Amino acid sequence: MIRSFWAKAIGQPPVFSLEARIFNAVCLTSALSVFLTIFLNFLLGIPELVILMVAILAVTGLCYYYSRFKMKLESCVFAYMIAINMLLIINFKYNSGIDGPTLIIFLLSFFLTISIVPQKQYWFWISLNLLIVGALLTIEYRYPGQIINTYADDKSRFIDLGCTYVFLVVFIFLVTTFIRKSYYIERKLVEVKAAELEQANDTKNKLFSILAHDLRSPLASVQNYLEILSEVKLDEDERLSINNALLNSTQNTQQLLSNLLFWSKSQMEGVTVNLVKVKVKKVLQTTLQIQYTAAAEKGIQLTDQLKNSVSIIADVDMFELIIRNLINNAIKFTEPGGEIIVSADVIGDDCCIMIKDNGIGIPYEQQKDIFSLKANSTFGTKNEKGVGLGLVLCKEFTELQHGKIAFESIPGSGTIFSVCFKLSQDSNDIKTPKIRELAGR
Repeated sequence: MIRSFWAKAIGQPPVFSLEARIFNAVCLTSALSVFLTIFLNFLLGIPELVILMVAILAVTGLCYYYSRFKMKLESCVFAYMIAINMLLIINFKYNSGIDGPTLIIFLLSFFLTISIVPQKQYWFWISLNLLIVGALLTIEYRYPGQIINTYADDKSRFIDLGCTYVFLVVFIFLVTTFIRKSYYIERKLVEVKAAELEQANDTKNKLFSILAHDLRSPLASVQNYLEILSEVKLDEDERLSINNALLNSTQNTQQLLSNLLFWSKSQMEGVTVNLVKVKVKKVLQTTLQIQYTAAAEKGIQLTDQLKNSVSIIADVDMFELIIRNLINNAIKFTEPGGEIIVSADVIGDDCCIMIKDNGIGIPYEQQKDIFSLKANSTFGTKNEKGVGLGLVLCKEFTELQHGKIAFESIPGSGTIFSVCFKLSQDSNDIKTPKIRELAGR
């Protein structure tokens, strides 16, 4: 609770820079120290210093207010340093000069200077501090009568010096601890950003690799086909075979481009998620119709077991993209004569859409990276190209909709992918018990 209050009092990143948070912390800590000093001087019977401490407290409070709530850090630092130096000069005169605690406080002022002022102003404020201290010592040495001894006796002097020392030790400890802690926090943030930058660079390299290889290959095929047409006369069977191969290559490339554009946009611009009530079977009707054709061309049976009454909360476009990619993958990695089943189970408050195939499955050593760009490029059962980008999209878009994605796969036996979303409140589908354990849930 205290940490939370302190974090709000000094300002939280990234709204407030490290320098702003240090300055705000210095203002609050020095205000507390000055407040305690007011009572000490009052008890010692030094009314002039009570008035002076009240003035310092007011200046510190104003600087904190304008820095914390008006975001005027540079102006506040300048005003704070000028006011502190002027008030310390007055304190030296009315608090016994070299016999009082002012020189110790000037040392504190030096510490604050290197803690809160911008680095380019270091020499100005450090030189000013040394100049003021040197001038005050010279004046007291040459004109001792100008300095007022405000102590009633030696006991008062020792109490004042002792209490001032304790206050300064506590003050320096608190400020130094805060600065060290802030430094470590900033260093961790830099390390996290460096790791994110490295990951982004790896992703960029992966995407360039995809573009360089997987987009160049189908274009080369088209070029070769056109060259063959211009040089060689083909019979109908050969022409049909090449046409089918080119069509398959073009379809894969189109899917790759679609995924690449979606993913690039989500990384650079962010994605707006529009969660609405989605009737699963109705929304997927067009997607499934297209996939029926693709599956039939490969000799695969695609079976729709979705129920009309199931509704979920999802983004329509994202939901279609996820299911389209998962069915495409199932077709790609299923042998001719195989079967793919699309179904939905209501499990608690969730609806899980499942795409089950009896294809070649996913090798165990590749399963841990299946939802990342670390996954190796693979070929389908008829040499269809797969790069894993579709599954990266599926995972990211599912999580953006507060859903879950999981899979089970046994190499040589097939794969089950499932994506789970919250049921719509008015979905009247009868809830069924969980019929299988899904990996990752």
